[in-house]
Amino acid sequence: MSTKAIIILLLIAGFPFLAESQPKLNKGWDTEKIKGARYLPHPSYIGFPFLNDTWDAGYIQFISGEKVDSLNLRYSCFKDEVVYYNETNSAQIVIDKSSLSGFSFTNKSGRTRTFKKLYYDGFMKGERYFEVLSPGQTDLLSFRKVSLISTSPYKDELGKTKNMEYVPDFQFYFYSPEKGFRPVRPSLSGLLSKFDKSGQKAIKKLLRKNRIRITDEESLVRAWKVIEKEGFQIPF
Repeated sequence: MSTKAIIILLLIAGFPFLAESQPKLNKGWDTEKIKGARYLPHPSYIGFPFLNDTWDAGYIQFISGEKVDSLNLRYSCFKDEVVYYNETNSAQIVIDKSSLSGFSFTNKSGRTRTFKKLYYDGFMKGERYFEVLSPGQTDLLSFRKVSLISTSPYKDELGKTKNMEYVPDFQFYFYSPEKGFRPVRPSLSGLLSKFDKSGQKAIKKLLRKNRIRITDEESLVRAWKVIEKEGFQIPF
C-alpha cells in the first residue's frame, strides 16, 4: 500500500474522534436565540482582563429559564461580560446581559464555575455577574472585578511604550435574596466582624477544630461551609 493511501486511511479513521472532540449544539435550539454584539478586543496592556484564558465549554441560562449548552465561553472581568465563540461564522459574541440570568463553564482542569446575574444596590448600582462560591441559605459570592490602572511606563511586545495595567480587584459578599449583600474580606478578622462577640468565640473554636486558617479565597470558602453547616447565620 502506498504512503499516500496510508495517510488517507489514517485521516478517515481519526475523523470521528476529531468530530467528537468539538462541542455539539443541542437540537432544540439555534444560535439565533443568542442575542448580542460582536466582541471588540480589549486594549492590549500587561495583566489579564479575562477570568479564563481559553474558550471553555459551558452553558448560558436565559431569564425564561431555558438553557443553551455546548457553548465555548469566556468571561471578561474587565467589562463584566460573557463572550461566546460562534463556530458557524467564526465570530466572538458578547451576549446581551439583559437576556441572561446566569452562565457556567468548566475549565480544562475540570473546575466548574457558576455565575448568576443579580442587581447590586451598593456603590455603582446595576446588574452584575457574581460567581457563586458557596450556595446556601446565605450565598457566598465573588464579583470578579478587574480594573485598568496607571503604572510605570513599560515596553509592550511591539516595543511601544505604555503605562496601563489590568489589575484584579476581586470582591466577596454574603448574599440573601431577602436582605441583599454584605461585603466580607477573605481573612479571619473580616469574617468574624460579621458576628457578635459570642458568635466570634464559637466560630474561632470551630475553625481551630477543623484546622482552617483563613488567608485567601479558598480558605474563606472552606471556613464558611463549615460555619454554615453548624447553623450560624450572617446578621444582615
